[in-house]
Amino acid sequence: MSERSGVAAAINAETLPMAARLLQVARRELATGGTRALGLRRLAAAAGVTLATLSYHLGSKPQLMQTLVDAERERDRRWHAGWLERMAAVPRWDAFALAAVVEQYLDAARTDDVDDDARLTALVWAELALHAGVDRATAGLLQPWLQERRGFWQQLMSGRIEDADRWAEVLFAYASDEGVHTLAVGTLQDYRLLRRLAIERLVHGLHPQHRHGLTQTTAVFEALVQRLDPVLGLATPEAVTPLLEPGRRRDIAVAACEVILEEGAQALTHRAVGERLGIPASSVAYHCRSGADLLFAGQEMVYLVAQGRMPAPRDDSPAQRQRVTMRGTLSISLAAARDPALRPQAVDLRRLRGENLARLLRDGGHALADRLDAQAAAIVGLGATALTDAEGADQAAPAALLDWLLRDLVG
Repeated sequence: MSERSGVAAAINAETLPMAARLLQVARRELATGGTRALGLRRLAAAAGVTLATLSYHLGSKPQLMQTLVDAERERDRRWHAGWLERMAAVPRWDAFALAAVVEQYLDAARTDDVDDDARLTALVWAELALHAGVDRATAGLLQPWLQERRGFWQQLMSGRIEDADRWAEVLFAYASDEGVHTLAVGTLQDYRLLRRLAIERLVHGLHPQHRHGLTQTTAVFEALVQRLDPVLGLATPEAVTPLLEPGRRRDIAVAACEVILEEGAQALTHRAVGERLGIPASSVAYHCRSGADLLFAGQEMVYLVAQGRMPAPRDDSPAQRQRVTMRGTLSISLAAARDPALRPQAVDLRRLRGENLARLLRDGGHALADRLDAQAAAIVGLGATALTDAEGADQAAPAALLDWLLRDLVG
């Protein structure tokens, strides 16, 4: 958040009633620290009040969560209503106009505004959407908000494009995945160019006859992928890695991956991994000395599962591998949105979107599919998986949406 908006928020907070001030503290804690930051004692300390005062004004933790979600839904509803009003006079979507709207929508959601604080709402949404996949209480709270967001895309598409319901779901899924990456690395110009190419390739699936002039963008895309390479040394599909060999280091990487999937990247500590393995934290630190080393191991295990070179934890099915890819990459990108030191990890996750899908498309004989096609489609597929995870819906839905999309993208 900018210094100006931070000062304004502090000044405004001083004039709010106590309950509203405490709710604002809780909102910021949730946005910046995740659901783990919403312990009542921790919130009371952050607000500078007693636990009794906090409980008197905000109630129990479930009551606090309900109040927080209701308030964020209302902010989000007003924000999306503004977009619908702005686009009310548009009679029909063409690919170029739609690409511009999607791009600006993502940018607007990552930018703090003194009046509506859109970035905080975006962080809260991303946190709750991920947490809903592992916590049914959160999932229940999120469902009305999720349906309101889906309704926004349906209204934006309705009557303005063929297969409006399908395209509404495609764009909702795309924004659900890309939005988290935009929060993390949206200020990087190379990323913004990469994202623009992916959006344009996606929406030009509407008009396959235009694709002949778009194939030259693949060279630009490949150049940007190379420029964004943070040289982390994570395993590529062909690379040899020690994590493929049985042993303590691989066990630690699997446990680190599980923490990321179930509790979020910010919960990843030597103690958390040690508790999963039944070993001291010092033994974990022997193999992964720093927190960065531990995150590297967990992220590489996510990559290996996505590449099909390691089994997915608990259930090695195609749907579970897709879920591991989605939860692992979005969790790390969300952590990077909160901690700029993790940007290299987020960049690596985003630039390699579609790497595995591109290989599968080539193996399936899709002659027109290149890595930019695959990247645009992969973002939709992973976003759809995230929404399915949050809803507890049919796990076949993302594959069905992707099948429909690829029919237009690869001809």
